[in-house]
Amino acid sequence: MKATTIRMDDTVLDRVDSMAKSVNRSRTWVINQAVERFLSYEEWFVQEVQSGIDEVANGEIASREKVEERFAKWDVNAD
Repeated sequence: MKATTIRMDDTVLDRVDSMAKSVNRSRTWVINQAVERFLSYEEWFVQEVQSGIDEVANGEIASREKVEERFAKWDVNAD
């Protein structure tokens, strides 16, 4: 494991410390958990966006008629 230094607002650090105390963990543990969760979500999000872009590039999109047909099933106007 490598050490690093970051700067954060006092209010954020107070929240980190408060959470660490609440869950009986260290400040380092809370920060590592926060970074891990952030990265997991952002990596997933970027992959989903890229998948959508790839689908569009490959022409794998619904036609206007298909969209209107699906929305009509729920009595919703797609316009």
